[in-house]
Amino acid sequence: MYEGITRRLSEQVLATRYEDLPADVVETVKLLLLDSIGCALAGSVTERGRIVLELLAEFGGNDQATLIGVGRTSCPNAAFGNSELMNALDYDYIGPISSHVGPFVVPSCLAVAQRQGVSGKALILALALANEIGGRSMSAFAQHKIFKNEPPWYEEHPRFTYASSVFGGVAGCATLLGLNVEQLDNAFGIAGASTAVPATMKWQHMSGPAIMTKYNAWTGWISQLAAVSALSAHKGFTGDTTILDGPYGYWNIVGSPTFKVENLLDGLGTAWHLDQIRFKLYPTCYIYHAGVEGISRLVRTHQIRPEDIDEIVVRGDQLMQTPNRMGTEVNTFADAQFFIRFNYALAVFHGDRPNPDWQMAHVFKDPRINELVGKVRLEVHPGFENYVRDAIGTGTVPILWSSIVEIKARGQTYTTEIPSPRGSKESPASREELLEKFRINAGYSRIDPDRLAAVVDAVTDLERIDDVRKVFDLLAA
Repeated sequence: MYEGITRRLSEQVLATRYEDLPADVVETVKLLLLDSIGCALAGSVTERGRIVLELLAEFGGNDQATLIGVGRTSCPNAAFGNSELMNALDYDYIGPISSHVGPFVVPSCLAVAQRQGVSGKALILALALANEIGGRSMSAFAQHKIFKNEPPWYEEHPRFTYASSVFGGVAGCATLLGLNVEQLDNAFGIAGASTAVPATMKWQHMSGPAIMTKYNAWTGWISQLAAVSALSAHKGFTGDTTILDGPYGYWNIVGSPTFKVENLLDGLGTAWHLDQIRFKLYPTCYIYHAGVEGISRLVRTHQIRPEDIDEIVVRGDQLMQTPNRMGTEVNTFADAQFFIRFNYALAVFHGDRPNPDWQMAHVFKDPRINELVGKVRLEVHPGFENYVRDAIGTGTVPILWSSIVEIKARGQTYTTEIPSPRGSKESPASREELLEKFRINAGYSRIDPDRLAAVVDAVTDLERIDDVRKVFDLLAA
C-alpha cells in the first residue's frame, strides 16, 4: 500500500522545467509574488510583525537574504520572518486547491533563491512547484471535513493541518539548490517527520483567535522548516526517504483516514491549478469576504447611513460561526482580524476602502463600529446543505464562499447575494486592482516609493532577471 510515493514525487519535481510552465502560470506566479511582497511590507508595521522582527534582531544571522521592508538576515531567518509578515494581516491569497498555501511555501523559496543567486526563471519555477505541491499535499490528506453519504453530509476531522504544505516548500527549494533525487527524498523525509502536530481544529474551537500561532501550524516554522530541510539534505543530512510510503507513512502520522495519492501526483508538472488562486481584496478571513462585499454594496447603492441600520443579517457557511470567530469585544488586531461580527460592522464604514488600517487601534476601537457589532446576526446559507451534498461527488472541501446579505434600515429591507467574492476565479481581480492593493500595502512600509516602483517593474519582467538578489535588495530598508 502506497509504495514508492516519495520517490515518484521527487522524480516528478526534478523532471519539471521552466519551459514546461504555461504562460498563464508564469503570469500568475509573478502576481502572487508581488501580492506576497506587498502583504509582507504591510505586515512589517503590525504587532505580530513587531514581535517577529524583535526576535530576529536578537537571533542575528549571516547576510544572505532580505527580510522584506527591514534589512538583511540569514536564509532560515528570512524564511521564518517573511512568512510571518506575509500572513500577519490575513491578506495573503487563498489556494491553489486548498486554503492558505502562500505564506507556508513562498518565503522559503525566496530565501534560498537569494542565498543561491538564481535567475528569475529559476525562482518562477520554484514558486510554481511550491504552490502547486503545497496545495496538492493538503488536498491529498483529510482536511477539516470528511464526507458522508447521509445528512449532515460531513463530519469534522480533528487532525487537519496546514503543515503538510511543507512538501511544496521543500520541492521549490530543491529545484533552487539543484538537489538530486536521493537528496530530495531525504529532504522530504526530514520535513515530513518534523512538521507541527495537526492542531488546526483545536484553533477553530478556541474562544479567541490565538493569532500569533494562527492555524496552530505557525507559518514561520513551516516555511523555515522547508528551507532548512532542503539545505541540510543538500549538505548530506539524511531523513526518512519513504516518508510518504506504506501503512505508517505521513498520512498515518498526521492521523488522516485517507491518502489520495492521485491528488498529489496525477498530472504533476503538466496539470496546474494556479488558476484556482483567490487573491484577497480585504484584510480579513476569506469566508467573510462575500459578506463584507455585500454590505459595502448595499450601503453604497442605497446610501444607508450607519445610524439608519436596525440589523445586518449575513447567511453563509457554517464555518463562519466557529468559537474563534464569535467574539464581540475587540481589544487587539488579532480580534479585529477574526471576530466576524466586528468585520461586518466595519464594512459599513470602510468596506469600500480596504487597507491595513482595518486592524489598527484607531479603527478597531472606533465606538461607532463597536456599537454596530450588536446589530449583526449570522445564519447558515439556505443552500449550504445542497452545496455540501454536491461537493461529495467532486472531492472539493465543502466551504461555501457565497453569502446572502440583508440590511434592515429606514423601515425597509435591502438584500443582495454575492455568489463569489472579488478576487476569485469566478470573479477575478484585475491586474490593476492587485497593483493598487500592492501600492496601498507597500505605502505602510519604510521603502522609498521609487524603489517600490522598481520592484513592480522587476517582478513584471522577472523571467528576464539574471540574479533575483537585484530585486530583493530593493526591499531592504
